Amino acid sequence: MLRIKNRIEDLLKKIEEAERVSFGRRPQLCMRRIATKLLKYSTVKKTFPVLATALVSFMNPVSILAADKYRNFEELKANESPFNFSVFSKEKDTDVLILAPHGGGIEGGTSELAKELSETYSTYLFEALKTPGAFDLHLTSTNFDEPQALEILKEHEFTLSLHGYASNDQHVLVGGTDRDKAEAITSTLNDAGYSAELLDEGARLSGSSPNNVANKNKTGKSIQLELSTGLRKSMFNTFSLKGRSGTRNETFYNFIDTLSGFLNENVEGKGLTT
Repeated sequence: MLRIKNRIEDLLKKIEEAERVSFGRRPQLCMRRIATKLLKYSTVKKTFPVLATALVSFMNPVSILAADKYRNFEELKANESPFNFSVFSKEKDTDVLILAPHGGGIEGGTSELAKELSETYSTYLFEALKTPGAFDLHLTSTNFDEPQALEILKEHEFTLSLHGYASNDQHVLVGGTDRDKAEAITSTLNDAGYSAELLDEGARLSGSSPNNVANKNKTGKSIQLELSTGLRKSMFNTFSLKGRSGTRNETFYNFIDTLSGFLNENVEGKGLTT
């Protein structure tokens, strides 16, 4: 009894942390209500076998937080105002495509990074402009099928996919299907003074699924970068949807320089064998 009660209390702490660092609050609030009821139930009941079974589903907050409102882009488009989102794509004569499918208010800061990199590389960006409720427009990468994204991916050899995850730490989780290049950019980021870690292939947030939109290019080769909230916040003096574009700071431009240097040396004009 005490052990399960402690696990519920731990779940509540994790939800509180997610609420502090995430933009889409509705899933967290739902989880909070569920966990609070479970905690009350564990306090007043002597035995509760149903609770023990339910906890298996609820002890991983990420799985709940990642639930999408829409199954695909067609469904999203049919239910959202066209003013709630924007699609930006830019073709350059490059092997690499910069991909940011969760821009705007979903994973703040990824839009600005993608747009800056679009000065040099082909880029695709989906932005949620809906306020509040940006997370309503989140499509998991394995379900992301916006037509312009699929078309521009077909024209490129390699994808650098930019994402954000909820953590106050300043950290980068590195994944993708090109394991050699993923390992190389992890070392590059660490050498440049960032904290980066290479995820195991198949791990959550590793972006290694063949169904991940980033891997639907000519070769299926990609690097996925998951940037923590803390790191993304450090790149702007004002971390809001409207404030970010005009408050990019030295950390932002240093990160851009690090990515550009890596891509120029390891992807652009080079063979893509691994």
